[in-house]
Amino acid sequence: MENEKRLRVGVDVRMLKSSGIGKVIENVLTRMIPMRQDWFFYLIGKKDEIDDMSFSSNKNVHIIECDCPIYSIREQFVLPRIIPKDLDCFWSPHYNVPVFYKGKLIVTIHDLAHLALKKINKSILKRAYANIMFRLATYKASRIICVSQFTRQELIKYIPNVDVEKISVVYNGVNEKWKHIKREKSPHTKPYFVYVGNIKPHKNLHRLIEAYKTIIDDVEQDLILVGKKDGFITGADNIAEIIKGYENRIIFTGYVSDDLLMQYVANSDALVFPSLYEGFGLPPLEALAAEKRVIVSNVASIPEVCGDCADYFNPYDVNDIADKLKDEKRKINIDEWLCKFDWNDKVNEIMNIIEAICESDVKVMKG
Repeated sequence: MENEKRLRVGVDVRMLKSSGIGKVIENVLTRMIPMRQDWFFYLIGKKDEIDDMSFSSNKNVHIIECDCPIYSIREQFVLPRIIPKDLDCFWSPHYNVPVFYKGKLIVTIHDLAHLALKKINKSILKRAYANIMFRLATYKASRIICVSQFTRQELIKYIPNVDVEKISVVYNGVNEKWKHIKREKSPHTKPYFVYVGNIKPHKNLHRLIEAYKTIIDDVEQDLILVGKKDGFITGADNIAEIIKGYENRIIFTGYVSDDLLMQYVANSDALVFPSLYEGFGLPPLEALAAEKRVIVSNVASIPEVCGDCADYFNPYDVNDIADKLKDEKRKINIDEWLCKFDWNDKVNEIMNIIEAICESDVKVMKG
């Protein structure tokens, strides 16, 4: 590739406002776009959402409006039509790749939850869709980025014909602002444990609540649940019913701003993360960066991400969760560990992958 050629990179940013993947997209592009002024970025998504980002006004950014819903049939027909034909590569930050796109494709796989959690995700239709899309995504991709070794192993397990030579593991990073939180007045008047996440069944929130209820008279901390209310009343675990009668000690905040979220974490006695399945699991890492104690599940990618810096429990054992909540151990010597999750380093790894794919003669799957 000639040195003077300006790489043209397309990115699907329709999940920019999603809590997990959206933060990855934001952290990557916030760094990559200013770092690569010699590249040109075509961002496909909702213009009003992209305009909120610091990188939206950069001269090397072109926004392509698209409001197609994620996982829809419509996206598969619209995206190939609006993606510029002369891109050097296209990055799909989720497995719902544009299957009819004929250029070089990089896909990020965060987890295989839709295939792995059969007992929780009981929809045969959703599992069938995920199975088809994972197979198409990994077949068509010129390079597959997995966010953890655990996710890589799950991909090989559930998509056994995947070309392992195409897989790269690039961890997510932790935003530097978590290391420099200025603690303000606590958003809660009493000591508390904090949970950050949604109420999907694999988050295992019902066992955390049951564990907390068994020790509620033995601890001074309240339990603060921070996250969207989707599924709070109608979800499979019926969380609203479980906490009935304990509303003075178990508080559900609903969605909060990033700044308020950080204050909830910074002023907590510990962050508790009882998830049964995570491809990465960012909240515990953010809490560690804020020098908070984290009490987490000993399954999936969580030990890989938290290392020796966390206190672990069996997420299926309510008594074990309760015991760890009562324990006062605190592990905060983590500076060396956090170096593994520096966003600047991670973005450089992704840029190296993009350059390698753009400069290679890798075969493009036509459909």
